[in-house]
Amino acid sequence: MKKKKNLFRQIKHSFQVKVLISILFPVIIICIVSNLVISGVLGFQLLKKKEAIEKEYISVIEAYMEDAQKNLNILALLADNNSSVQWVMKRAYMDSVETKKYALDAQESLQDSLNANPMSGYVKNLFLVNSSGMLISVVSQQSAVRSEQIFLSPLFEEREDSRTAVSRVTDSVIGADRILAYVYPLDAGQDAFMYIEVDTKYFKELLEPYQDSANVLIRSLGSNGDIWYSSQKFEAEYLRYGEKRYIADSVPFVPFDIEISTMLERNIYTADNLLVLYVFLAAAATVICVGFTVSRMISRRITGPLRQVSNHIGAMIDQDHLFTDETIEMGEDEIAEIGRAFNRLVRHINDLIFRQKVMYEQKQRLEMNALQAQINPHFLYNTLDSIRWMAIIQNAHNIEGTVMSLENLLRNMAKGTGDKITLREELSLAQDYVNLQQVRYMEIFDYICKIPDEYMDYTIVKMTMQPVIENAIFHGIEPTGTYGEIRVAVCSEGEDLFISIEDNGIGMDEAELRDILKKKPGKNSMSGIGISNVNERLKMTYGSKYGLIYEAKKGCFTRVIIHIPKERKGEEGANV
Repeated sequence: MKKKKNLFRQIKHSFQVKVLISILFPVIIICIVSNLVISGVLGFQLLKKKEAIEKEYISVIEAYMEDAQKNLNILALLADNNSSVQWVMKRAYMDSVETKKYALDAQESLQDSLNANPMSGYVKNLFLVNSSGMLISVVSQQSAVRSEQIFLSPLFEEREDSRTAVSRVTDSVIGADRILAYVYPLDAGQDAFMYIEVDTKYFKELLEPYQDSANVLIRSLGSNGDIWYSSQKFEAEYLRYGEKRYIADSVPFVPFDIEISTMLERNIYTADNLLVLYVFLAAAATVICVGFTVSRMISRRITGPLRQVSNHIGAMIDQDHLFTDETIEMGEDEIAEIGRAFNRLVRHINDLIFRQKVMYEQKQRLEMNALQAQINPHFLYNTLDSIRWMAIIQNAHNIEGTVMSLENLLRNMAKGTGDKITLREELSLAQDYVNLQQVRYMEIFDYICKIPDEYMDYTIVKMTMQPVIENAIFHGIEPTGTYGEIRVAVCSEGEDLFISIEDNGIGMDEAELRDILKKKPGKNSMSGIGISNVNERLKMTYGSKYGLIYEAKKGCFTRVIIHIPKERKGEEGANV
């Protein structure tokens, strides 16, 4: 019984239930009213849908018209840029063999262009003509055509711009057919033109796909008013009743001086449907008013807690320290849960800020220690160079190698320890350090490092391996008093790199391991960087998931694994 009561209480205070009530109440009323008026509105909606569909029909036909215009323009531009056409159109007569040769070349070239053009099946006549009497016939339905016939076309008088193509539905200058005439002025001179006559069957074929689905017509805007219909049935009805029976939606296509129209029957609009529409609008207005009033009453119970959360967030904008507000957690609905989650987020952010501050202070201490440990480098390098040359002169090659290793180490340490270098360079530094220690601890340990070349170009924080190797010598191998080995190996897993440094010295238990990690670097430490500092540097550089991994067994071995992400020069990024 108590569980049922708690469940009912949760449902009662649920934010989702409040929202559902505020939405469903007006929606239910709207659905009831809509079912009463849907039959009247349906006809109106169908009409609008059909209008939208037939607008798409017009768009498709208009697109085909634009393609036709582009294809005619392409044909004209090819002629305009043809050298033979340009040469011939500057002449008046076929008065030489050269002129006839160029005219034949121009005719053949334009015939090839026409055959490749999508409008070739509709072109009835195509001529190149100038006002001086030159005429080249590319396609003609009549064998003997004079230039004077071509200039009888009314398009030459209608041209307003001497450099623009013009096209109209008009009478053919060759026969008695109605055609789509096209005139284009050539660049060879304003008195030279390309004249094309296109068969009007092109318009009929454009309308054939719509003969069973829509009433579409194409009308010439010229004086004769030629009309092409999508079907014979539509043509008979249109001629019988005229435009009074239809609602026309027309789009002019100016380049061809025509108009594309779709015709919808007016009988869809009835007085009853309009009356029902008015009733629906009045009922919808009433429902909206009632729904708004009810929703307003309910929303006050919802927006109040949300406003409280918003005010709390706004109050923290200008504060240096984020703070929680226990009042936003009051309640048992989803808004209260948001308040509790927000307070948890604030506490987490404050914790991150504190940790970031601690890490910053640690970084400052490390940088200060590095500054305090610096000495005049040039004096030291010059002295070491002098010792090395003395060793070379005296053939003391061991001393020469030891001095060289020491000089390399000191030069790299003087540059700082925060930079990233390649694994190849880090291994070279480690080898220099091992060379020095092998001079000090002769015949005590061996250093084995076999790393595949595929890992050598990945980057690592400089002076990461040296403190680990130093720790393996002093705390692993030296206390045994016997010969030992230090092995270095590398492997990868996904986007991470693991560098293992293992010694077979005395090993250690967990207590000894904790002491080593807490111990600061001693006076004999070469770099002054302890194991714990290495771990901190890696976490500060790559993120908390990276650092050192320790494995040890008393009397057997100690293994330190350096865990870093795979990075190459130029690809370094922040790791979280």
